[in-house]
Amino acid sequence: MAKTKTNGKAQLIRDLNDQNFGQLYILSGEESYLKEHYLREMREKVVDPTFADFNLIEFEGKGLTPEMLSEAIDSYPAMAEKKLVIVTDFDLYKPPAGFADVLPDLLRDLPDYLCLVFYYDVLEGKPDKRTKLYKQLEKTACFAEFSRMEERELVAWLERRARQRGSTIAPDDAAYMIFLCGDSMTNLAGELEKAIAHSTTGAVKRYNIDAVCSPVLDAVVFDLTDAITAGRFDRAVALVGELLVQKNNEVLIFTTITRHIQRLYAAKLCAEHRGGEQQLMELIGSKSPYYARQIQKAARRVSLAWLRRVASLCAQTDAALKGGAADRQKQIELTLLAMAAAHEEEGA
Repeated sequence: MAKTKTNGKAQLIRDLNDQNFGQLYILSGEESYLKEHYLREMREKVVDPTFADFNLIEFEGKGLTPEMLSEAIDSYPAMAEKKLVIVTDFDLYKPPAGFADVLPDLLRDLPDYLCLVFYYDVLEGKPDKRTKLYKQLEKTACFAEFSRMEERELVAWLERRARQRGSTIAPDDAAYMIFLCGDSMTNLAGELEKAIAHSTTGAVKRYNIDAVCSPVLDAVVFDLTDAITAGRFDRAVALVGELLVQKNNEVLIFTTITRHIQRLYAAKLCAEHRGGEQQLMELIGSKSPYYARQIQKAARRVSLAWLRRVASLCAQTDAALKGGAADRQKQIELTLLAMAAAHEEEGA
């Protein structure tokens, strides 16, 4: 009988530490870095590498048949107590033809020698709690969902990772790196390596980050809006050009600009109603205190009247872009020009 797992990620970590594995694990979530890390640990700890050719079986969900899965489950491990079967991107809740009737029986009483992992890489893998299969799996499976980490966790992780590489990074600089580069651990790991290589002092500073790290779209749009409010229209247009060179879609770029304006508007209203940082984070849908503070600072530099005018301009441009505007880049540039002109009028 399978060992019941109910507390997901923490249970998986305990099982890896104790090397006492259950029969069924489901690994999903946005944070690929952690998913890959723990799947790698499972490969290393469940299976003796000497007999990995016999006791490690991996399938892609596409092309998997009931017969293939059944044979992998039923066959005994060779010269070992455990075998590991990994199935990547198989939709448990909307399975391919042929699986619907047999899948519950296949997964009901998994043998003690088996460790079966459903791993979600491209597919989302979010459990459909309305299905009968989920209610069955809930009793026996370990659902380990790896969502994006909170900013404070990422800051601590960047500090540890820098120390492991003989360097340091201060909490404020780590928070800035997250703001600039996004909260993907995979991306942050690479950006930190670049910043460490650029540093000549053994400490990663903001100027190292600015020199070599690649900003995410949200960070560039933040800079773009700041350029408009600072009267640097040429800089704003240049940033749009850079984003297009990087193969960002015009609609996506402008959607991000619109979202940024909406967040500035939310920050302005929040400040007027004496709302705190936590309230603002909830309003703008961000888990980052650093990002919330930057939005608050930017919002102080613009008026509510300007934000209302710009929000209307954004709505009009968004409709034009999605309606098939002939020259989308020109449409965005004209809107940025109108935003800059409105800001000059407000300052007059």
